[in-house]
Amino acid sequence: MKNLSLFSVFIVSTALLASGCHRKPTSLTPIPPVEGPSSQTTGGVGSGAPLPSEPVVTATPEGIPISYAGKWGDLFNGVHNEDRDKFKADTVYFDFDKSAIKPSEEGKLQDVAAYFKGNTTDALIVEGHCDERGTEKYNLSLGERRALAVREYLANLQMDPQRIKTISYGFSRPVDPGHNEAAWKKNRRGELVLVTPPK
Repeated sequence: MKNLSLFSVFIVSTALLASGCHRKPTSLTPIPPVEGPSSQTTGGVGSGAPLPSEPVVTATPEGIPISYAGKWGDLFNGVHNEDRDKFKADTVYFDFDKSAIKPSEEGKLQDVAAYFKGNTTDALIVEGHCDERGTEKYNLSLGERRALAVREYLANLQMDPQRIKTISYGFSRPVDPGHNEAAWKKNRRGELVLVTPPK
């Protein structure tokens, strides 16, 4: 009888080991659904990065695309005027592979912030650009970080960040088509475009 009991325990144990223990796991962290390629992110460009002709538009910290945020959404997405010359002298230039605002560029942004204190119906588009070195995906991400750095600097000067739309063009829109440091220095930039309501 004792041998039969031991044999039964052995059979049951072997059956459990062979089939594994299939208990339902508990306390799992839900995995968010995978969506298609998107340019509505704040951190870098995903694997479905848009082509250079398609800009990368960033979002607010709450995840709302800047182009649709707050009262400025109607201005950005509706009929408006864009003046690329107003802040041409205030183009912000960056060091190679960097997105930090250099001290030499801070005065430009202080002037831009001062303009917006006196012009409460206008908004701004900040375009991030890179030189030709590096991959398309990397440069779209770097251009995005540069545009966001300009936006953050202006926000620290009390400009409403939802009034600023950021776009990255990576290396797709060089101002100088050269393949040397002189050209690359001009292409590592943040351009500022004034947005005004239609008249």
